[in-house]
Amino acid sequence: MAVKRVGDFMVPLDMFPSIPYWFTLRQALAELGEFEIKRKDQKAIPWLMLVFSAQNRLLGIVRRRSILDGLRTALLPHRLSVNHQVPYEVTTDSALYSLQSSSENIIAQLKKQVERQIIEFMTPIQVTVDYEDSALSAIHLMIDRNLIFVPVMKDGQVTGLIYAEDVLHEVLAQIV
Repeated sequence: MAVKRVGDFMVPLDMFPSIPYWFTLRQALAELGEFEIKRKDQKAIPWLMLVFSAQNRLLGIVRRRSILDGLRTALLPHRLSVNHQVPYEVTTDSALYSLQSSSENIIAQLKKQVERQIIEFMTPIQVTVDYEDSALSAIHLMIDRNLIFVPVMKDGQVTGLIYAEDVLHEVLAQIV
């Protein structure tokens, strides 16, 4: 049994919501809310969005988690920065925070936060695989780079994404 090529089981780009890099968090949230991904007979709210340049080149990916992180400072402005290292876990009690701020103040802060550009929260595309690459080649790259998906190139254009779970399924089919 031959190992499948990446293009045989990638998810095409049109299966994902996409936005231009100049969109705001507000616009990204609106797009995310209107889009459903259907994958292997399952429907789900997408967990990522594709970010494109003005020339329609894929620049990066924004995960739902990144969008939520973009709202964090409005909801928890006193929380320690993610990059700040501490020797112990620090958590925030949302009940205490709500006592310190009025709902109107929190909403005003959220409205300010959602006007930030999505590119601030985007993860740039760093590596790709070719449409003709084998599943083994893709899983090696994903393991080496600790990735859960990789864009797939065909004729110099990104045509889809390949998920680690799909690649792993293909590789396991060869060895189990």
